[in-house]
Amino acid sequence: MAAQDARVAAAEKHWANRFVSNGTDYADFRATLARIDRWDDWCREWGRTGRRYEELAERASAQGHPETAAGAWRRAALAWHWGKFVFTDDPAQQREAHDRAVACFARCAGALDPPAEPVRIPYQGTVLAAYLRVPPPAGGARAAVIMVPGLDSVKEELQATAEYFLARGLAILAVDGPGQGESEYEMPIEPAYEQVVTAAADYLSSRPEIDNSKISCFGVSLGGYYAARAAAYEPRLRATVALCGPYRFDEDWDDLPPQTREAFRVRSRARDDAGARRKAGEVTLEYAAREITNPLLVVAGGRDMIVRASHAERLASEAPGAELVVYPDGGHGVTNHAYESRSRIADWLAAHLA
Repeated sequence: MAAQDARVAAAEKHWANRFVSNGTDYADFRATLARIDRWDDWCREWGRTGRRYEELAERASAQGHPETAAGAWRRAALAWHWGKFVFTDDPAQQREAHDRAVACFARCAGALDPPAEPVRIPYQGTVLAAYLRVPPPAGGARAAVIMVPGLDSVKEELQATAEYFLARGLAILAVDGPGQGESEYEMPIEPAYEQVVTAAADYLSSRPEIDNSKISCFGVSLGGYYAARAAAYEPRLRATVALCGPYRFDEDWDDLPPQTREAFRVRSRARDDAGARRKAGEVTLEYAAREITNPLLVVAGGRDMIVRASHAERLASEAPGAELVVYPDGGHGVTNHAYESRSRIADWLAAHLA
C-alpha cells in the first residue's frame, strides 16, 4: 500500500473534526478520504461525494420529499466546499467546485429554520454576498451577530455555528469578505477588515427587524483576526468573539500546512511564497489590540498547530476588554469540543447583547 500523500495527511490531521462538526457525515468523510491517494485527487473525489448528494436531492424533490432534498443539498454544498477550500493546484477545477457549493446551498437556504436570506452588502463600489437569518419575532427587533469566515471557510460553512446563535434569539449575518467565498475571485485579502464589518453593520442598520444598538461580531481562524481588528475600529460592536485567530499571521509561517500557505498566497494575490509571507506580516494586531475596549472573548485551542494559543494569549494580554478561554487539548477552531465551545461562545454573546 502506497504511503499517504503528505498534503492529504495534513488535511486529515488538521481538519477532520472541522468537516464533521460543520455538517459532513463522518461516514462520508471516511469514504471520501479512502478514495484519495494523492492531493491531485482531492477536489475531484469530494466532487464525487457532492454529485451523489445532488442526485439524492433531485430524486427526493421529484418524489415530493422537500426536507430530504434540503438536507441533501446542504451536504452536497459542503462536499463541494471541502473539495475547493484549500485546493489551488487546478484553478478551473477549484472554481467549478466553488460555484457548485454556492449553487447547492442556495437550493436549501430557504428551507433552513429560520430561512437563510441571500443579501448583497454595498462595499467600495461593489457588493459582498451574505446570508441573513433572523429568528421569528418575539417582542421586538433582534440583536445580531456578524459572522466572519477565515482564510478557507465561507458563509455557507458558518451555518453550523450560526445555529447556536439563532437558538439564543440572535440574528446572524454571515459574510464573504474580500478573499473569501464569492468574493475571493474579485478581491484580495483585506487586512483592514474593519471596513467589511462597517459595511455589514451599515447594512444591518437598514433592516427594521435588527436592533442596531446590539450588533456583535464573531470570527474563526483568520476570521478571528478580522473580528478582533474590527473590534478595535468599529465602535458599534457591542461584543466580539475571536476564535483561534492569529495575532500576527507571519509569525509561524514556516509551520503552517503547505495548503494554507498556498491558499493565502493565491487569495492575497502574492506572486510567490516570499511575497505571501510579507503580506502575512500585514495581518497583525500590534497596534489594534490596545484599542479594543468593548468586551472581547478570545478562544484558543492548546493543541492548535495552525494558530498556536500564544497568539490568543498575546491578544488577550494587550486588549483592555479581553477575556481569554483556552481549551487545553483543543485543536484549530476547537472543533474537537464543538458543542461545548460553541455553546459557551453563544451564551457569552447572548449575555453581552441582552
